[in-house]
Amino acid sequence: MNKIYVAPSYENFKIIGEPFKNEKGRLYVKVKGACPRCGGSGNYSYNPKDGTRCFGCNGTGIAVQKVRAYTEKEYTRMKAANEHARAKKEAKARDLVENAAKYKHEVALKLGFGEDERAYLVYGDDTFAIKDKLKELGARFDPTLKWFFSKEVELPEGYKLCAMSFDELYNYNPQSKWAEFKEDAKAIVSRRIAELKGPSTSVYYPGVEKERVHNITAKVKSIHGFEGMYGYTSVYTFTSGDYVFVWITSKCNMNLVVGDTVDLTGTIKKFDEYMGVAQTYLTRCLVKKVEE
Repeated sequence: MNKIYVAPSYENFKIIGEPFKNEKGRLYVKVKGACPRCGGSGNYSYNPKDGTRCFGCNGTGIAVQKVRAYTEKEYTRMKAANEHARAKKEAKARDLVENAAKYKHEVALKLGFGEDERAYLVYGDDTFAIKDKLKELGARFDPTLKWFFSKEVELPEGYKLCAMSFDELYNYNPQSKWAEFKEDAKAIVSRRIAELKGPSTSVYYPGVEKERVHNITAKVKSIHGFEGMYGYTSVYTFTSGDYVFVWITSKCNMNLVVGDTVDLTGTIKKFDEYMGVAQTYLTRCLVKKVEE
């Protein structure tokens, strides 16, 4: 019979017996050599019952396996294909290294950053109030960055831009040629804008989480919302002296407008800081408009 060949990983194994065909007509042969699971030591991971005995060779270090057998023509073709695949993989690895900056730049552009790999974030008292204008100017919205541009633009009075680089906000993976927000990206944005705005006089409302607070006289600072999986959600922001309250609710028709004075009762949900502003979040609110 003509000489037979096995895959390179089994070339050091001893061929046992004659080749045979399986039910699909492919040629196989039995080989004997060092167990590929334990490397021939007979030992693998430990368990209380069997110790470190390798189950691939039953502790002998020698394994007998049925492997694919190739004719010289098949073997030559397989080696050429493997060499081609290896060369292709190496070329891809070199390309990722040599063109890393180029690919990162392309990703930054796709994510809305400018040619300088910067995003220009909009900040001000209530960006929701000017969302239509921002859309008109070409702004994009992201839950982490909020409204932002790829370049500097002229904004309505009372609103400014905060420039942040791609590297400040994203972790770029050169292997996948994609990027994900850094774990603390929201906090990074909040701190940067807080620095630009200057120190806030806001403080947390005295109390603890789950405490019910009653009859706070407050002003409606902003009203906005968003469409989600469970319908429309409204976000109301109230101010009372140095206190800022936020209520996120499914209630939409409260007949309130910015500037209204209200009597506010609610349960403290949490305390959080946003862009340097201390905010007290409420839930289960009762809001009554106060006629002035």
